[in-house]
Amino acid sequence: MSNIKPQSKRNANFALALLLLPCLQAPLKAEDISGSKSIISAESIRKHIDYLASDALKGRGSGETGNEKAAQLVANEFKRAGLKPLGTRDERNPQATPDESGYFQPFDFIAGRAFGKSSSFAILPYRLVNAKSNKRRISSRLNQDFEPSGISAAGKAEGEVVFVGFGIRAPQANHDDYSRIDVKDKIVLLLAGNPKDDPHSPLTEFADIRRKALTARELGARAVLVILPDKPEAGGSTHFDLSNASDAGLPVLRIHHSFASSWFGDKTLELPELLEIESQANDDKYVSRLMKTNVVLNADVKTIHKTTANVIGMIEGSDPVLKNECIVIGAHLDHLGLGGSGSLAKSSEPQIHHGADDNASGTAGVMELAHYFGKNGAVKPKRSIVFMCFSGEELGLYGSDWYVKHPILPLATTVAMLNMDMIGRLRDNKLIVIGSGTAKEWDKILTETNAIAKFTMAKSEDGFGASDQQSFYAKNIPVLFFFTGSHADYHTPTDTSDKIDSAGESRIVQLVAMCAERIADNSTKPTFQAIKVSSPGGNPGFRVYFGSIPDYAAQVEGVQLNGVREGSPADKGGLKAGDIIVKFGEKVVKSVYDYTYALQDYKPGDVVNVVIKRGSETLTLTVTLAARRE
Repeated sequence: MSNIKPQSKRNANFALALLLLPCLQAPLKAEDISGSKSIISAESIRKHIDYLASDALKGRGSGETGNEKAAQLVANEFKRAGLKPLGTRDERNPQATPDESGYFQPFDFIAGRAFGKSSSFAILPYRLVNAKSNKRRISSRLNQDFEPSGISAAGKAEGEVVFVGFGIRAPQANHDDYSRIDVKDKIVLLLAGNPKDDPHSPLTEFADIRRKALTARELGARAVLVILPDKPEAGGSTHFDLSNASDAGLPVLRIHHSFASSWFGDKTLELPELLEIESQANDDKYVSRLMKTNVVLNADVKTIHKTTANVIGMIEGSDPVLKNECIVIGAHLDHLGLGGSGSLAKSSEPQIHHGADDNASGTAGVMELAHYFGKNGAVKPKRSIVFMCFSGEELGLYGSDWYVKHPILPLATTVAMLNMDMIGRLRDNKLIVIGSGTAKEWDKILTETNAIAKFTMAKSEDGFGASDQQSFYAKNIPVLFFFTGSHADYHTPTDTSDKIDSAGESRIVQLVAMCAERIADNSTKPTFQAIKVSSPGGNPGFRVYFGSIPDYAAQVEGVQLNGVREGSPADKGGLKAGDIIVKFGEKVVKSVYDYTYALQDYKPGDVVNVVIKRGSETLTLTVTLAARRE
């Protein structure tokens, strides 16, 4: 299951199930018959999950060999089940036409960034700025004295250096390191973290380097230099990764503490010792000052492009008319690989994230249903059923987003999407079904099928949520998302196959099969309903509710929307799917991170001007922010 909220990833990832619970309706009461025999093979589910979550596949990271092997397994099972191929045989060619020669729908994506070898950093004493000779230039060593930050944009910068303490601008917390100094067209130098790294300080939420870089960028800085802590444990881990494709919009270099110490201690520059100025900053004193020096730098950061693929096959319906419509049954096959920004592991060192529940469990479910409805299956549905295993879900629903933007079958003929994500940890017979309000027929179908399956079922009406059904719901397609809840192993290396309840999963997959049968055989297609959510449950990082659904896969400057929640402030303010937010209040928005930080600066009731691009137009819309339910 994807975490698609960039702010406070480690909190938001694990809290996903908790965020859903306030929206859940009262559970359907039913007797637990977990020991009953399922028509879906628990043994086959176990076998597939054991392989998908094995060390050999190394966490199935999108664009990696393990992910390709997982896709090949799914394609082979689709072929065995007799599914009609809807894609290409060329798994690695994003330009390949879906000519029904194979089951793959490959697509290209930005996988992250890598450091080149040309990064440089040098100090120029202030009095030599206008001199013809730079013989007193103080050079530094890449990876020993400095290196680009994981959020750095590529580029060169030169200019006067301004030290700004911790680089935090938070008037609402009575702290502004920029209040008496101008940083326009200058290079900002700042300390990592917040004063005394106090986790209970109101400044903690402003300590993130992305937020600091955004502040410096907004104030006109050309680049940011971050002084790393003397002792890593004092300021958090100094590990960083380049798995996120979004940069901060300006060069950002990490300066090692020992090198910065020698710089600060230079009496010719009339600067105090670094430890002294750090002590003052930790006492919340104002320490910002002109550094009487210039720097010239180059951040050599390159964009990495990779290819991954969805896997798609179809069982044609038996009715001569209804077979022209289809139901999608899907799950994502990718996971986190060796970790990265989405990991909740205690250590930041690379480790295999096995992803047994997330989402080898759903992938196994799709393969079992392919056989259940396939050429040797006992059920011949009237409507066609399309089976999809998506890649790139953990990156931000990339695979499902790619499909709905490049559909192989017309979306107008897709009557429903059933999604399985994290269905391998059935506990106390409890099953969550999300999207239960997105078609008026869903309550009846879930009640009838659960009378047989007998789960203790909780339902959430909303179709939005951090998995692939969201991409389809945003296109006005009714959805159902089956989910057994989060757990302590979520997005960690310990999400292993030995913890899967394959017998419980087989019952869930059987329920999905029954729902699919009823939808496929009903003479009328499901009636789509957009769900109005006045204010969803709270996220620790947000005080306000806006109601936008960002398109995390869109490669634009700004934040493109997949949709807005009906009745939300965004909806009332006139925002629509496809709009690109480029400014929120006073903050320029270049990425979803900028957007996230902008939202955090407001409180319920604030009236905000939102600048958007809609086609060739640039519009300014006025939105009144609402309170987010605790």
